[in-house]
Amino acid sequence: MGPTHQGMEDIGVMRMMPNMTVIAPGDPLQLAQFIEQAIEVPGPVYIRLGRGNDPVVYPDGQDIRIGKAITARMGTDATIVATGTIMKEAIRASDELRAQGISARVLDMHTIKPLDVEAVLCAAEETRLLVTVEDHTIIGGLGSAVAEVVTEAGIPARVRRLGVPDVFALVGPPSALYGHYGFDTGGIVTAVLELIGRPEPVVG
Repeated sequence: MGPTHQGMEDIGVMRMMPNMTVIAPGDPLQLAQFIEQAIEVPGPVYIRLGRGNDPVVYPDGQDIRIGKAITARMGTDATIVATGTIMKEAIRASDELRAQGISARVLDMHTIKPLDVEAVLCAAEETRLLVTVEDHTIIGGLGSAVAEVVTEAGIPARVRRLGVPDVFALVGPPSALYGHYGFDTGGIVTAVLELIGRPEPVVG
C-alpha cells in the first residue's frame, strides 16, 4: 500500500490524451446515465469512480449531460467548483457559508474534459472568486482546467485550487485525508472566507 495504490494523478494524465473525454461522477446514481451517454461519444471515455459506498447527492433520475455542469447551489459571492466524490463536502461547505451570510455557488463539474467553459466563465464573471475542489493532485486536474479557462479569457477573478498538493499522499480513510490536506468541508469554508477577506469564525 502507498502511492502506487492511489489514483491522485489520473485526471491530469487522461486530460492530456487527445480526444479523451474525462468524467468524474459526483453521485453514484449518475453513473448509469454517464455509461449510456458514453456509448454515443465519438472517442474514448474515462470514467473515474470512488472507492464505493459514496453518498447520494441528487435525487434519482436527475437529468445530466456529459460536458454540462450541474449548479448544485446558487450563489453570488463565490463559486465552489467540485468534481467527483468530493461533491458532498462542497455542498455542505456552501450551506455552512450561507449560514454565515455568504452566498456560495456550487458547480458540479462532473466532466473535466470537455470542460463546461460557459459555466466557468459565467461564475468567474458573476462571483469573481472560484475555489476548485478535487480528490486529486492540484496539478493538471480540475483546478488547472478552470484556471486555464479563466486566465485565457482575461477575467480578473481569483482562483484557489484545493486538493492534494505536490506530494505523495498519505495513506488513510478518504475523509481523514480530505481534512489533512484541507479540502474537506471545513477546508473549503476556510478557503472561501480567505478569498473574500473575512476571518474564520471563532467557535466556542
